[in-house]
Amino acid sequence: MKYLNLTKSFAVVAMSSLVFVACKKAKVATPLGDNGQTLVKVLGGGTPAAVSSKPIDFVATPTRLLAVEIRRDVPNETELNKTMIVTVKDDTAAVTAKHYLHLPTSWFTLQTDGVKTGGQGGTWTFTFKPGEFSKSIFVTIPDATLLDPSSLYGLGYTVMTADQNGKISTQKSVVVEIGAKNPYDGIYSIESGQVIRYTAPGVPQGDVLSGTIVGNPDIYLVTSGAFSVNIPPVSTLGGLFWAVGNNSMVSGIDGLKATIDPATNLVNMTSVQNPTLANWAGHPNDYNPATKTMSMAFRWNPVTTPREYEMVLKYKSAR
Repeated sequence: MKYLNLTKSFAVVAMSSLVFVACKKAKVATPLGDNGQTLVKVLGGGTPAAVSSKPIDFVATPTRLLAVEIRRDVPNETELNKTMIVTVKDDTAAVTAKHYLHLPTSWFTLQTDGVKTGGQGGTWTFTFKPGEFSKSIFVTIPDATLLDPSSLYGLGYTVMTADQNGKISTQKSVVVEIGAKNPYDGIYSIESGQVIRYTAPGVPQGDVLSGTIVGNPDIYLVTSGAFSVNIPPVSTLGGLFWAVGNNSMVSGIDGLKATIDPATNLVNMTSVQNPTLANWAGHPNDYNPATKTMSMAFRWNPVTTPREYEMVLKYKSAR
């Protein structure tokens, strides 16, 4: 009798569980997009415009890069299967606001399936066909040596409109930064160095005016050719100078240029300001690509009042 009652109890519990499970509703997946609405954006964009850096090699052969990608984030398959028209502005104002030079239209070509109305500063029209969620603009620069390596150029893109009740995201605008750079270009720290000043050949000016390089900020090496870099003037960002004692005296030289032999990695130092400047004989002048360090040793005014610099620079980051 006890066994019979126990069996009946199990049956009641099982029936109750079945009813409870049958009454539960299946979970519905959370829609993509913004509350079920299609979001249109520039990948990596922002408001105001974000900056996307696209450094290119300083070469005379064509370089192709992805400039911008426009996306539509849809909430469901029905929205994805709709045709959507999106307009994107060639945003020259955003380029100006970011203080970039405008890349001359004769220096590049664009590849995209968008249709542009108007020239520089005009508007692109993109048609997203059913199933498409991305559109791209590619830029080809046939000859990067036309670019001023000491300057940065920009191309701007901003999403303006989207039909089919599309919502424009805050990630709607981007400025593509384009600069021609060789492998040596960048910001370097001074790992070690010394400066020696003379009142005459073989006569040092004194310990106060000779010794290690101190007080110097990071050094900029700026592309000036496929295998050469310039160092900015002493008075500007990234320039090379030597601060004496309590920094009351600053010594340096402008117009410095380092030319690297790609076959041997040897460095030749010159200056447009002082034609007497040359490599310091017997001291290292070379580039180590494995460690990204550059040794520079140079001197000038050898006949009258010599100046001798020797230093090792180590790569820190891109300019």
